[in-house]
Amino acid sequence: MGAVGWCMPSVVVLAPPAKGVRCLLDPRREILVGRDGTCELVLAKRSISRKHARLFFDGECFCIEDLQSANGTFVNGKRITTATPLKDGDRINLYDVPLVFHLSETVGDDPLAALESPLPPMTGGIDLAPVIPPVAEDSSPDLKLMRGRLQHLMEITRRFGSFLAVDQILPRVLDILFEMFPQATLGEIQLVDAEGRLNPVALKHGRDDDSGLLTHMPVGNNLSQQVLKSGEPLLKFDDDANGESVLDEVSSTLMCVPVLGQSRTALGTILLEGNDAAGSFTEDDLEMVSVVGVLAGQALEYARAHEQLLKFDQTRRQLDLSRQIQLRMLPHAQPVVSGLTFAAHYAPADAVGGDFYFFDQLPEDRIVVGVADASGKSLSAALKVAQFAAEVRHCIATAPTVKTALASLNRYVVEMDEGFITFCLCLIDMPRHFLTVVNAGHLPPLRRRANGEVEELGWERRGLPLGISIAEIFHPTTVELKVGDEVLLYTDGVTEAMSPQQGLFGRPRLRQIVESTPRTGIAELIAAVVAEVEKFRGGLPPSDDCCLLGFSRDRV
Repeated sequence: MGAVGWCMPSVVVLAPPAKGVRCLLDPRREILVGRDGTCELVLAKRSISRKHARLFFDGECFCIEDLQSANGTFVNGKRITTATPLKDGDRINLYDVPLVFHLSETVGDDPLAALESPLPPMTGGIDLAPVIPPVAEDSSPDLKLMRGRLQHLMEITRRFGSFLAVDQILPRVLDILFEMFPQATLGEIQLVDAEGRLNPVALKHGRDDDSGLLTHMPVGNNLSQQVLKSGEPLLKFDDDANGESVLDEVSSTLMCVPVLGQSRTALGTILLEGNDAAGSFTEDDLEMVSVVGVLAGQALEYARAHEQLLKFDQTRRQLDLSRQIQLRMLPHAQPVVSGLTFAAHYAPADAVGGDFYFFDQLPEDRIVVGVADASGKSLSAALKVAQFAAEVRHCIATAPTVKTALASLNRYVVEMDEGFITFCLCLIDMPRHFLTVVNAGHLPPLRRRANGEVEELGWERRGLPLGISIAEIFHPTTVELKVGDEVLLYTDGVTEAMSPQQGLFGRPRLRQIVESTPRTGIAELIAAVVAEVEKFRGGLPPSDDCCLLGFSRDRV
């Protein structure tokens, strides 16, 4: 006699990040949908609020309610502001993630079909198995046994689908396996660690121990290692168990299955030992536990992926905060000084960078400007240069000369012991029209004269980068700053920009651009250099931070 099909309300996600997920709706509980890992249906996308909406049964029909989300919830294209009843086929949009509501989706005619069809991705709160139809009292013992095992399998599936801390669920899964197999006397679930070793996450040695906690050492390691290596389930009887059994006085059966991920990568093992006096394990039993191994593996992979998403989201928020802090650290406006014009450009390769520039006005109509580049990339370099920036302003304000200021900064970076920093500092003395340059391992500033001639300033007297040697002495170079002079400081994000053909932009190319660019102002000169660098990269992302700072003497 054929079984009768049954129907359940559900919502199906139609697009990433959870495309294909079907969430069965239960009138007895609400379903929270959002980006937060505690939601029953997790949509890990930044456009989705942490708790975006909820699905619930109001006594007459299923409804959806927006939970004051940032981007809104829509039903059939209309944004909702109150709890809205759902009809079969209604299109739901959680901003840009579409779902569809099915009031009476047929799950199947056969409870075993759930085991044969592909499993959708698992997300918190999603039931992956249909409700098991009741079995008549006069049904055969085999059918009753199968129904009981399917109920246990549903319970395991529900637990995997409702939580993301899989290592906390596995001990309970072991308890359910003991309920499923009354002959089981020993159970072990082990997972592979980062070094490729099996580590126990749930152990039961004896039926009296119902805790599922790690109170013993695993005893089936040889068999577990064999299954882990082959990726295939294994059933062993007492005569070929080779010492794996812990039952010395009675015959036993051992079955061990791999915990398999979606790519059939073995992530661990599930081992059960049974007392043959209560009935030995069979191939059907092995197949049933193998299903649990697949469910556990997929749940484990999704849990780990969810953890990585949370870490990524946290890192991105930290980088966003670091970027805001770094941008506040940079000058908000150029100095307003009679006869001088200033301009700057700053573009980190990542969210934050290790380049730094500053302007500072000193007494007696003197202005100090500088550019620095910390070793390393991204956040580590940004943290280093943030500390350095505070020390720069302190040294500039207290040091009697640029030479002593550089010596003090060098000592500070040496004591930081976190790598080196290249630094170029320029002191403009407006009353005397002098420009003093001191260079600590940085690229040489370029000066374009009124007649178009371009020269590198102070290159022959450059010192080592800050932080290399505490005994380093830095020698300044002083030149006259004449009307029409334009001075450009830059970092190696300019000269080491990479083309698609793996060529470097280089200092000669930069010098040629400075020579050939029309004289329309220092800001326009910097913009021309930036445009040429981007053109040279040919669409490639920047490989390093890019910082340019310039100033010009416009009149007497």
